[in-house]
Amino acid sequence: MRKIGIVVVVLGVALCVAMPALAQQLDLKKGVQAALGAGEVVKWKVQGFTPAGTLYHETLQRLAEEVKTVTGGRLVWEVFQAGALVPPFEGLKAVSDGVYDANFGYTGQWIGKIPVAPLFTAAPGGMNAFDMQMWLEHGGGKELHQEMYDKYGYNLKLLLCAPISMEIFMWSKKPLRKIEDWKGIKLRMMPVMGDILAANGLSVVFMPAGEIIPNLQRGVIDAAEYSIPAFDKTLGLWETAKYLHLPGVHQPASQLELIINKKSYEALPADLKVLLDAAVWKSRLREWLWMESENVKAMDFYKEKGIEIVQVDPETIKTMMKWANDYLDAMGAKDEFYGKVWKSQKAWGEKWYPYAKMFSLPH
Repeated sequence: MRKIGIVVVVLGVALCVAMPALAQQLDLKKGVQAALGAGEVVKWKVQGFTPAGTLYHETLQRLAEEVKTVTGGRLVWEVFQAGALVPPFEGLKAVSDGVYDANFGYTGQWIGKIPVAPLFTAAPGGMNAFDMQMWLEHGGGKELHQEMYDKYGYNLKLLLCAPISMEIFMWSKKPLRKIEDWKGIKLRMMPVMGDILAANGLSVVFMPAGEIIPNLQRGVIDAAEYSIPAFDKTLGLWETAKYLHLPGVHQPASQLELIINKKSYEALPADLKVLLDAAVWKSRLREWLWMESENVKAMDFYKEKGIEIVQVDPETIKTMMKWANDYLDAMGAKDEFYGKVWKSQKAWGEKWYPYAKMFSLPH
């Protein structure tokens, strides 16, 4: 009996010692569970900028899954394809007004409302995808991007999403190598390059992705650009036009964005804001690299399908770059904020390009 008594005493002492640590572990576990699972699930409506089944809509769906995973299911997006909630070019105002919570897209869509907006997607003849990330994060670009929405009176919180590498310059039914070849044809081109080409005598129209192929098929337009090889494959441009033109002087890079209604964003608990930012940051790199791997596959696919890859005459590219630089200088002289953004990009280029060139190999 004496031995049993000693054992009971020892066990009691051990439990007394262990209980605080055990209680601490239980409290920690409860705290983690509370952080991940407390409160109601927040549900947002988020519209994309391309039709379902295309690469960029898949990119949005992948981002939505990342947000759900990183937030432990506390922030869930109901994803809509372009035009499902409002017409694609009306997304800026619709999100600002609270019609839905967030829009996934690119700033070139907003040129009708904000003249400088396309420069946060790409400047013709300007920065590539990596250059653009450096400008955004370390050259003041991200702050200017948010300032733009504030200046023009939109109630939006900006989160930068994946960059996109150089686009295909043009799809057409005949090769276009020199300036003379471009004259007399009607082409779809994004802003700002569309305005630049139009100012130099070419016939240009702008339209959403979903309208390009029907208009090519009906002969409304003779040539069109939209995006990178992987996206254009999912859009089906290669079935209508058999000539693919490079390099993409009009858009050496692109930048995706998530614009969020400020009330929707501010209503998030503080920890969810941090988790949302983390999910978008993770997706920013992951989707960039994924899209590049898909581009390699797409170019192999085009070769198999007999698509002819046309290198535009270097002198033609130089001429278009000069057109672009002159146009952007003129726009910057007319509009103070436009000039502020363009000067920022040029200043970053003067600092960054020599460095990037020194640390590159001539592959």
